[in-house]
Amino acid sequence: MVKKLFALTVIIEFIIFMVSVPTIISAKTIKEKGEILHPPMASSPPEIDGILDDAIWKNAAMEKDFITYNPTYGDILPQKTLIWMAYDSKNLYFAFKCLDTEPNKIKTSITKRDNIFNDDWIGFSLDALGNKQSAYDFFVNPNGIQGDILNSAVGGENISPDFIWESADRITNEGYDAEIKIPLKSISFKSGNEVKMGILFWRKINRLSLKGSWPELKPGIGIFNIHTDVIYKNLDSPLKLEMLPSLTFGSNSERIEPQKWDKGDSFKDIGIGLKCGITSAITSELSVNPDFSQVESDAFQVEVNQRYPVFYSEKRPFFMEGTDIFNFSTMSDYFSTAVHTRRIVNPLWGLKLTGTAGKTSFGVLSAGDKSPGRVWEEDTNPNEGKNAYFTVARGKHSLGQENFIGGLYSGREFAGGYNRTAGADFGYRFLKNQRISTSFIQSVSRESEEESSTSSYYLNFGYIYDTKPLFIVFLFDHIGKDFRMDSAFMRRTGINDITGGINTNFYPSPQKVPWLKRITPRVAYQYVHDLNTNMDDRGLVFELKFNFTKQGYVNIEYIRSSESWKNQTFDMTELFFQSGVQITKWLRLGIALRKGGSINYDADPPYKGNSHGGGFSFTLQPNTKLNQSFRFSYIDFYKDNEKIYDINIINSRTTYQFNKYFFIRSIIQYNSYQKRMLTDFLSSFTFIPGTVLHVGYGALYENRRWLNNQWQYKQGYMFNTKRSFFFKASYLFRI
Repeated sequence: MVKKLFALTVIIEFIIFMVSVPTIISAKTIKEKGEILHPPMASSPPEIDGILDDAIWKNAAMEKDFITYNPTYGDILPQKTLIWMAYDSKNLYFAFKCLDTEPNKIKTSITKRDNIFNDDWIGFSLDALGNKQSAYDFFVNPNGIQGDILNSAVGGENISPDFIWESADRITNEGYDAEIKIPLKSISFKSGNEVKMGILFWRKINRLSLKGSWPELKPGIGIFNIHTDVIYKNLDSPLKLEMLPSLTFGSNSERIEPQKWDKGDSFKDIGIGLKCGITSAITSELSVNPDFSQVESDAFQVEVNQRYPVFYSEKRPFFMEGTDIFNFSTMSDYFSTAVHTRRIVNPLWGLKLTGTAGKTSFGVLSAGDKSPGRVWEEDTNPNEGKNAYFTVARGKHSLGQENFIGGLYSGREFAGGYNRTAGADFGYRFLKNQRISTSFIQSVSRESEEESSTSSYYLNFGYIYDTKPLFIVFLFDHIGKDFRMDSAFMRRTGINDITGGINTNFYPSPQKVPWLKRITPRVAYQYVHDLNTNMDDRGLVFELKFNFTKQGYVNIEYIRSSESWKNQTFDMTELFFQSGVQITKWLRLGIALRKGGSINYDADPPYKGNSHGGGFSFTLQPNTKLNQSFRFSYIDFYKDNEKIYDINIINSRTTYQFNKYFFIRSIIQYNSYQKRMLTDFLSSFTFIPGTVLHVGYGALYENRRWLNNQWQYKQGYMFNTKRSFFFKASYLFRI
């Protein structure tokens, strides 16, 4: 207890010191003087058709030099970009003329939302609240297909949320033109006579492997500190009231004998979601039966001989929105996120309140989970019919210039047991290119009413130095032996972890080698001490990465490590090779190879062997509407030249996108170790996020043999063992 109090006291004193020394940490060292944008009020709204002939676009455009930020820094983007901005009482408007001297080489596609980032694109980052803590990122490709990201100072970019906005583009003989309309109902901002937001524009030219921005994105300063100010006069946030009813029904059936299926299990769910804007910056949400919204199957991953659990991302809309509020600073290899809502497996209901008051943002999430009380296939669940209850509360106060201090509570209650955690985090950027972050979480847990509680804590500290030629990182983690956080995704507990790394960037002369953009050597070291066994893990990494034109790269990595597992320590060396390139507008290729030592974690006792792995992938796009992606992965394990196992995994996805609203898609996934193949077919119409119609069919095939009136697994012929069908429709009413 003394150690925990001492650690918390050190953190608090450090925070007070950092905040109280303006001579060391000054906003002036970070924020460079920039112009303030004053968009005109539109007397009549422009038609969003990709044709820049509306009256409001007759005004003079902003012609800015976009400066590259990836993979090179500080060069002028070769192609010019013209920008227009406007607004009225309901929407923000943007128009772009993306000039290109070779319009026939523009890469674009008609594809599903958020699948455009291998195309050319234009977009902007909008800090609507003007607090330098979060931003909406909007992108469109030359066919007007949208991509959007929710970015936050704590958690970084999250591509999962989808917002309602309009866009249209067209390719011309000068490049391409784009128009965007952002409804005020789709963003959170503070109403007022002078509403100040932050904005940054960016563009990607695919064939040149260049991304550029205005204002210039500089290493280590942070995008929120680079946004330029934009002032909107007399802007009032409209009343936000949404209702989202949904209907889902379908059936599942399973083969019980070679010629016989069971009667099947039909399901039908009616759900509803309600969203209400309490003020211009505070929103409440209620959802009943938000459990069926994931229409994409999780891709097969290698789950054989795995020491740590495999991470799957959240895909359910109710939990995806507002995720920036709940982000908590961890910066850890073993503690990925403090709030991983897929831990709420089968929610019966969910309630959420998010918003901003002054410099403070907050969020409360509560949900009832039916999963722990489900009926077991074998034996009887003693807690059948009981629900688990999750509560998460998060508050974060802005200290200016992307800096913050925050607090978090997370709890889960079930059948007399509980897990309750509370913590604080802090992030600060100082001396222009340096940033520190620290966090602390205390947990108290009990399995049942009959058992006593246990307590432990988590402590994290991170330091980053980031400039154009040099990047340095240092991380420290303590995760207590009895630390538990039921809302988090953690790979390991009971450790002290120290990680450090340094990489340098070299930029060859574009006149001498125009095809080579950047060379990055990196060295990293990690030391992990296991508090349960008093054994250690160590790893030393040497990496060399090359970035080329046409989105090309080569990455070579050499690792020397020692890893402890079940009272043994194994020394290993590994070599990795990865490469990818956009050969033409219609073909992208990728390859990955691995060779080196490996541990058989499943064996008792475990032993060291040799492993080979790798694979290749390609994406074929013969026209703007058809997309075929294919990925093959292989891994094996040998001991003394004897093959213990090998695994082949195939993922094939074929998509035909009729227009921006409607597509059909088929997925085939095969795992040779499990001798299992999954087929997944989907027809999907999405008018706007929330207004959707999905029809899907899935089938699982497995190698089985019928012997003595029972199945013998991984033998015989491949049978269709499971099949399912579903239909989902929902409609978003927006008042």
